[in-house]
Amino acid sequence: MNNVFVYCEIEGTTVVDVSLELLSKGRKLANTLGVQLECICAGKGLDGIEKQVFPYGVDKVHVFDAEGLFPYTTNPHAALVVNLFKEEQPQICLLGATVIGRDLGPRISSAMHSGLTADCTELEIDSFEMSIGGVKKAYENQLCQIRPAFGGNIVATIVNPEHRPQMATVREGVMKKEIVDPNYKGEVIKHDVAKYVPETEYVVKVLERHVEKAKHNLKGAPIVVAG
Repeated sequence: MNNVFVYCEIEGTTVVDVSLELLSKGRKLANTLGVQLECICAGKGLDGIEKQVFPYGVDKVHVFDAEGLFPYTTNPHAALVVNLFKEEQPQICLLGATVIGRDLGPRISSAMHSGLTADCTELEIDSFEMSIGGVKKAYENQLCQIRPAFGGNIVATIVNPEHRPQMATVREGVMKKEIVDPNYKGEVIKHDVAKYVPETEYVVKVLERHVEKAKHNLKGAPIVVAG
């Protein structure tokens, strides 16, 4: 209850880098709030997937392993996350600002009646006061979602004080990937997928999938010069 959640994107049986970066940030946010860090891993053939995420300080891994969960399709993943969140009531949810995150995030946000800030460059926990209808109210330990706005001319801090979960997407490479402890051990919960995803949600079947690697990999480059 009221923990920090990260939705982990999985390519085959490997957790992608942006999700590991968000786990590192999520661990820091959870430490500040004094809560647990949890993550969701949904796909096919995920035995041992927890070994990839535990070193980043994950306290609880929710595993959804079923034939219809990989490759990613919208309805099954949206259903399992929304139904899990209705049970767990997280206060923060982080997703990668990827094709999948940009598809899944708004659907979760809409179903949960919460806010969502896209392409954040920083995430912080802070307290503040706001006047609503002339009445000043204090808000403690809120997620401040920081991102460029108006074409990058200003930096906006966005808060979602009244509804949960507070949701944000972050692009790969924005947060630093940091291992907390190679021997960190948490709890693994293997869910019955049928309990969370009705059969009617499997309306799309991927017949063929082709992923082409980028011709130029700038990841890790200390300097990038562009005209």
